[in-house]
Amino acid sequence: MKSANIIKVLSIIVLITFGCTDNFEDINTNPNAQAVGSNEGLLLGAQISAARELLDNVGGNNHGLSKWCQYYTEALEDHNDFVKVNPREDYNDFWNYHTFVTSTLPVIERILSNTEETPHANYRAIAFVMKAWVFQTMTDQWGPIPFHDAIKGEVAEDPKYNKPKFNSQEEIYVSTMAYLETANDLFDLSDVPESRIVAPSDAYGGGDILLWKKFANSLRARILLRMSDINESVSRAGLQELFGDPAKYPVFESNDDNFGITWEDATGSYSDPMAKYLNDNGYTPNVVSGFVNILGDRLDPRMKKLVGPANDYEVPTFVGIPPAFEADNPSGFTGMTRDSISQVSTAFAEVQQRPIMTYAELLFIKAEAAKKGFTVGVTAKEAYDNAILADMERLGVESDEADNYLLHPKVVYDDAMGLELIITQRYIAQFGQSINSFAMIRRTGYPELDYFTIGLHKDNGYPVRIGYPEMMESFNGENFREATNGVTIIQKVFGDKLWFASNAPDVKMVPTLQTGPVTYSF
Repeated sequence: MKSANIIKVLSIIVLITFGCTDNFEDINTNPNAQAVGSNEGLLLGAQISAARELLDNVGGNNHGLSKWCQYYTEALEDHNDFVKVNPREDYNDFWNYHTFVTSTLPVIERILSNTEETPHANYRAIAFVMKAWVFQTMTDQWGPIPFHDAIKGEVAEDPKYNKPKFNSQEEIYVSTMAYLETANDLFDLSDVPESRIVAPSDAYGGGDILLWKKFANSLRARILLRMSDINESVSRAGLQELFGDPAKYPVFESNDDNFGITWEDATGSYSDPMAKYLNDNGYTPNVVSGFVNILGDRLDPRMKKLVGPANDYEVPTFVGIPPAFEADNPSGFTGMTRDSISQVSTAFAEVQQRPIMTYAELLFIKAEAAKKGFTVGVTAKEAYDNAILADMERLGVESDEADNYLLHPKVVYDDAMGLELIITQRYIAQFGQSINSFAMIRRTGYPELDYFTIGLHKDNGYPVRIGYPEMMESFNGENFREATNGVTIIQKVFGDKLWFASNAPDVKMVPTLQTGPVTYSF
């Protein structure tokens, strides 16, 4: 597991590596513009930058996705669009994309360049894994993006890299899985001095190469499942190969393998976003009714671990804020005060590991794959039950409570409702991983969330993408128009579904407006 001190040790190197720049056009296409730095400093810098953009960052560029997934929100005021499109109140598409192409991907490319010139199998393998994770997550947000021609070459030598062509999401998926397979073959587990990673340079794995290899293969399983409804044959073959040969393709085996980052503290330069929010405000974000109601309807003991009781009640009572409401609600319900609703629990807000991927998620992937009829060495029910127990263990739920939970009528596995059950439980286990859950929700249509039939959502439904940055059109317009030709995009985030979700059903939502607080006490 990672220590907060890892992030402190090389902070000066990171500041050198990530000198601020406004020269977007050059850095977008020329990684040599940030060529300074050892592999140690470059790796840590890329990890910190990626974690800021790809993990929940309350108050950051992606903070609104937690609301879109109906986990938590900073908002209290009346609103009738739970997705804010204009202005960018929920998701700063420019700065999120800008950070990737100026501060994350060029640094990863530099590690790859360094390890080609001076071979180091493990730094090179980790760079391939990082590149796969970042690009695959980016394409799940935007769809087609510059890939093969992006983040490479001298602008003066080849102008095409200055305005790179877009690649399809399918092309990017194929390439990212190839990166992960390459990394799996590259990893050197011999632990000889020349193969080791400097532990403080690795904020995710602490220099544990086997853990990195497990993450690479577990991430590949996530990607293969994500494409299972659009390319079933590739998904089936890939998952069966991966899970059928654990010696060649090790994956997560317990909660000891949970993979993520632990920020240094609640106040410093590399502070935990949620802990910093609590430190700065004296409270945590409000938990949305979509999440609270799912937990409450199942008497889920994780409620007490993740959600704080509302202050206005004499006995511990959990109340979620609706994702949207309007002033002419039939019963006059127009809002809630901070004391009348639940916030994210202070225990969850404390500095701790923020997962990129967990053992529980890997088991849920196995459960869904087995439900689809893939041979993965376990039945859907076995993987489903064990995934729930693993997440309960991760959060410190007592084993007897966890065992009893599996017997709840809304939890016990039923193959006829298998997909909904698996995805609902995976959604709970991914609290705080909104970008990952946003993709899962769009791909499956589950879990059933709270209503959206007001405001923009009456006609447009649930968002299908993150909005492209406006600079895509203004700076790289010809390639942007070619990539989006024939694609319907409405209000930046609605319209045609992305490739990986193109066969997905519409997201399931409770059809009626909430007319008053829904409370749970247990």
